Amino acid sequence: MMSSPLVFSTKASDYLAQKIALQLGVTERGQIDRRIFPGGERYYRIGIDDRAGLMGKDVVFVGSTHTDDDLQELHRVGCALAGYGARSRIFVIPFFGYSTMERAKLPGEVVTAKTCMRFLSSIPNTRGGNTFLFLDLHNEGLVHYMEGDCLRFETYAESTILTAIRQLGLSDFIFGSADLGRPKWIRTYAKHFGVSIVLVDKGREFEITKVNAVIGNPAGKTVIIYDDMIRGGSSLIDAANAYLGHNAKDVYAVVSHLALNDESVVRKLEASPIVKIIGTNSHPMSQHPLVARSSKIQVLDISPVFAHTVAQLLA
Repeated sequence: MMSSPLVFSTKASDYLAQKIALQLGVTERGQIDRRIFPGGERYYRIGIDDRAGLMGKDVVFVGSTHTDDDLQELHRVGCALAGYGARSRIFVIPFFGYSTMERAKLPGEVVTAKTCMRFLSSIPNTRGGNTFLFLDLHNEGLVHYMEGDCLRFETYAESTILTAIRQLGLSDFIFGSADLGRPKWIRTYAKHFGVSIVLVDKGREFEITKVNAVIGNPAGKTVIIYDDMIRGGSSLIDAANAYLGHNAKDVYAVVSHLALNDESVVRKLEASPIVKIIGTNSHPMSQHPLVARSSKIQVLDISPVFAHTVAQLLA
């Protein structure tokens, strides 16, 4: 029988924590008092009445690290949860920020993804220990940047996305990439449907991309582009235009993370030739009112994936 955990979250990820708590049958949420002092310093207090309030309890903390503030809060509150005697701590990190900075390409570049993983690893691993759950990381090797004996798992949106693709009811389609970065996952999705793939070869410098070539023949086919995230949107739209320029019938897109930089990206996607864009609610921008009102963007709930894994850990 699963023990009933206390579920906390960052403010930005509260929407997903509510869904995960509901899936777990948790009726009472953990509370955090947050304040910002005039000088910019941040104050946090976990909502307990005495120092033994967390002793022996299992805790789930939900928080994407899409901003430095959210990363810092996860670490600071995580340290306090350990310090106040929580038996075990499960950190659900739906979107891991800085994941594209996983290696140094130029001399002097900081491998920020590694420093963030090491930072999270420094949360005290007391009593029942720390477990970190991620979703569809940009690079599956990122979890190996963590240090110490904490548990770390990458979970996948694959089954959720596959269901949404089947519900589109498309025929005569193939899968495509937005670049050459994720051919393994493109093939994985294509294998489920027994279809072929096409790829786009492009160059990138920061957010500026340029398509060099289309590999394969999309002519007369519906192309479903898979990518792990949308940020600025240009990479996805450039790939869509490249496929259409090679006589693709039309283009759809599925992504794990709607990590949209700002409102302008939503408008850019709305104006693009892509018929429909499907993504999960892993990133807080998936909850933006413009996304909710969009007729082109469909948001899938990823909470059952995390709730299932948490339940297994607490069984």
